[in-house]
Amino acid sequence: MRARSSRSVRAVLQRAMGLSAAFALVLMGGIFTLFSYDLEDVIFSRIVAAEADRSEPGHVPGITRYDGHAALPPWLAERLSPDAPTREYEVPAGSHGHFHVAVRPGVGGERQYFAFDVTRLTSTTAHLKRTAGLLLTSALLALLAAALLARLVARRLGRPLERMVEWLRAEGTPPPEDEGGVAEVRALRDALLARDARIREQLEREQRFNRDASHELRTPLAVAQGAVEILELDPPRDAETFDRLRRAVSQMGLLTEGILWLARERRSEERCDLHRVSRELLALYGHLRRNDEIELSIESAGEVHAPIPASVARVMMGNLLKNALAYTDEGRIVITIEPSAWTLTDTGVGFGRAEPGSESHGIGLSLVERLAQRFGWTLSIDALEPRGTRARLSWRGEGDTPAMS
Repeated sequence: MRARSSRSVRAVLQRAMGLSAAFALVLMGGIFTLFSYDLEDVIFSRIVAAEADRSEPGHVPGITRYDGHAALPPWLAERLSPDAPTREYEVPAGSHGHFHVAVRPGVGGERQYFAFDVTRLTSTTAHLKRTAGLLLTSALLALLAAALLARLVARRLGRPLERMVEWLRAEGTPPPEDEGGVAEVRALRDALLARDARIREQLEREQRFNRDASHELRTPLAVAQGAVEILELDPPRDAETFDRLRRAVSQMGLLTEGILWLARERRSEERCDLHRVSRELLALYGHLRRNDEIELSIESAGEVHAPIPASVARVMMGNLLKNALAYTDEGRIVITIEPSAWTLTDTGVGFGRAEPGSESHGIGLSLVERLAQRFGWTLSIDALEPRGTRARLSWRGEGDTPAMS
């Protein structure tokens, strides 16, 4: 569907009022013209009727009386029926002129005809032709006045809206006080202020929860990690269970670290080696493969130090890797490192193609999206053909122009 081009409020109002004025002028001009013709005919019909109804006709020059249909001139008789009802008729007679005829009952059942020759008096068309220039000039002046009025109205309404747009684009600036006396603009400003207050309150509440939850989780996690380190000195007999415990504690630590980063007010300027982080993640989660035939590999043209803390990078790619391992039964999972992108590609069922009810990303994918947004990265996930998924984390390079937040 073709996108509709956007226009300013001023342009919309000016165009609407200009079209309305033009339409009104055309409509009024047409009505005036029709009214002129109709008024002229009504006046002539009233004159001839008044003359025909006099007890002694002959007071109005230009009205001729004919007793009986046979007395009418041929060119007039052919346009009036001998048994025409008693009333007034408008009779155009071609080259003989234009007439208004009143038909009245006469003596002996004959009709009396009072013909009013209005050829010289019919001046509407000629008058309109003579005054066409005046009418056109008046219409142009009316349109100009309408355009000026539209401009003033559009400016009065558009300027407060433009100030509001400037306020929304510039963070930290006070809201405009002048709403132009327009109630809707004032209501819009108040609604935006109330919405911003609610959003700010929700963000602060979320940040407080993230900070409190992360700090509360750190203490039991530190105890669990300490216990794992002690057990590593003398590993228990059930090595498989101990290994799962060690990895679960490590994963919980990364998730807690990621949530804590979301609660921080400032972003870190730390950088990390993506190749090193990728190796650590494959070693940490490689046991989650559904079978040993699934190939795990890293493709990189060299060292890439991304603008992100290593703990955040582990959380982001770690969650993507776990999802890939959960939905890949065969083939390979590849982590590709580029100068400004970190990509994971698998040969699983494909993102969004899992059977209904079997998809489960937990808080992992949501956490990845929010961390990426927090550090100015972009996350894109695409299903591949005939199967597979590509998840790509990208960031702006040092020479790229930063995007407006």
